[in-house]
Amino acid sequence: GTGTQKEKKLAAATLRGVTMRPSGKWQAQLYYAGKSRYIGVFDNKERASLAYEIAREVLKGDEGPSNAGETEKNVNLARKAAFAGVNEHTGQ
Repeated sequence: GTGTQKEKKLAAATLRGVTMRPSGKWQAQLYYAGKSRYIGVFDNKERASLAYEIAREVLKGDEGPSNAGETEKNVNLARKAAFAGVNEHTGQ
């Protein structure tokens, strides 16, 4: 890739749970209940990083889901909290 693309990928690598998509948008994901869980795609790395941190905090106190349904419920709650927190923080 070009130098600019390498710089963007390097910058993304320094943020936990954040990767740059081919579209130039930023994806947040975290590891929970043995799998990588998608949080969402955001316009910039700061929003993606904030979403990751919010979702991580929501799931942090969880002792671990007892079944797949509970896992999905917990991840969905974390995802909703992440988007709400990002929108609240950025004034949208």
